Amino acid sequence: MSRSSAETRQALYAAGLRRFATEGWRSARVRDIVADAGQANDSAINYHFGSRSGLLGEILNRGVARMEDERRADLERWTAATPELGEVVRGVVAPLADLLLDDEGRCLLRVIAQVGPLTEVGRTVTAAPVEGTVLQEQLALLVAGASQRCGEEVARHRVRQLVVMATSELAVRAEGEVGDPPSHAEYVADLIDWLALGLARPRVAVAENDIEANLKVF
Repeated sequence: MSRSSAETRQALYAAGLRRFATEGWRSARVRDIVADAGQANDSAINYHFGSRSGLLGEILNRGVARMEDERRADLERWTAATPELGEVVRGVVAPLADLLLDDEGRCLLRVIAQVGPLTEVGRTVTAAPVEGTVLQEQLALLVAGASQRCGEEVARHRVRQLVVMATSELAVRAEGEVGDPPSHAEYVADLIDWLALGLARPRVAVAENDIEANLKVF
């Protein structure tokens, strides 16, 4: 009995997610993904997703959608009062960190981290799969909150750094660690704490090419 189109699409998604996570979305071979999904025709990905990039988009869209309910609950609570910057950081990071709790989520984190460095708040981050999501609204709140401390230009840059650092760090943990790492709750609390502290720092005035001034920051 042949698979239904929906079953084939799901099998390709699952196979692509695993291959993209372990080999990179640009490096994974289409023929391997198709074979993992139990298909014989290399054009199956093009048929169901349009292209390799289309499969990546499906993975990212599902990842964002998976976190929307938790993010929306936070946003609804925040309508009653303006949240502290640290609370907004928690709202952005905690749903991502919760992906560590199952195999699909860990694969998602390893894929998300591959596109995190491409984020540019105000441009790339407003495009799919973030456009029109609660995450987009949360990021706007981060920029607004940080702008009060360091100005909008630096705030946008810092929020981009937060996205890159958080997704990269979570992807490393998703791959597994050697030794005795902290519990999930301790790990997430510490991650949120230092990201929030960095985002909240005042803008540092540094003379151009002044190495000593840079060192004094620390």
